[in-house]
Amino acid sequence: MAEHVTLLDVSARDGLQDEACIVATGEKLAVAQALIEAAVEEIEITSFVHPVWVPQLADADALAPRLPRGPRYSALIMNVKGYDRARAAFAEHAPGTWSLAFVASASQRHNMSNNNRTIEQTLEIFDAVAARARVDGVEVRGAIACSFVSPYADEPTDPEIVASIARRYERGGCTSITLADTIGRADPYTVARRIDEIAAVTHATLSLHLHDSFGYALANVYAGLAHGVRRFEGALAGLGGCPFAPGSPGNLDFERLNRFVSDCGFETGIDPAALTRASDRVRAALRTAKPIPERTTTATTHA
Repeated sequence: MAEHVTLLDVSARDGLQDEACIVATGEKLAVAQALIEAAVEEIEITSFVHPVWVPQLADADALAPRLPRGPRYSALIMNVKGYDRARAAFAEHAPGTWSLAFVASASQRHNMSNNNRTIEQTLEIFDAVAARARVDGVEVRGAIACSFVSPYADEPTDPEIVASIARRYERGGCTSITLADTIGRADPYTVARRIDEIAAVTHATLSLHLHDSFGYALANVYAGLAHGVRRFEGALAGLGGCPFAPGSPGNLDFERLNRFVSDCGFETGIDPAALTRASDRVRAALRTAKPIPERTTTATTHA
């Protein structure tokens, strides 16, 4: 029997956050339903950040209560206020059917751009969120942006910073940590080496979040599979990017990811034909979306 690999869809959050339009809440619900019909197990559905900086996700509080039940949902938070909003929004969902994600960057400059705080200041916020989550029984996944390559040539990613963030996450109670190739420039050798480095300092389950700037994403998936990773993230139609990281294109296309993992001999449980319909659904949603005013890419995303 083939070994199972879990694929997490990030279309509605990381996929849409950089689009210069507003997708209606009803359309996001339809995309979620299409993913359910494709048997996608996990969906990162939104982000509880300040709507001024990520207007695409301003409907997070209204969206979460209306989500169709079935998969496991997650949402990004950046601080305690975002945590409180998420708890309220998911109050009607059964415990264990939703979780939260917290992001710090291994790049000091990217972290300042993304959160208007140093890495240490961001991790202090994580400590406060994690303490609340442990009491409330809420799972928090830690994500490390720029785990492999920095957006800035004069500030290469320091493996020890990545490791120190991973250790901090584990001390806070994270049992799952995502290593993100935020600008899509990592190579398989670096990915394999970083996985081994982090696996040596934490017992957390590792996942990979990959972008595809140079066409290395699937090769990086293979490196991940070869080094024991069994969780990967992607977005329908290859949507997305980080508005606060120079040079970050779309996420790894979810259909390509699913096909590649299956071709490598693993089982995802996802229906390829239904997944194609889900991709068509998100493209249709973008065609009817309303444009939003141009926004700055140097402002903070914190709520």
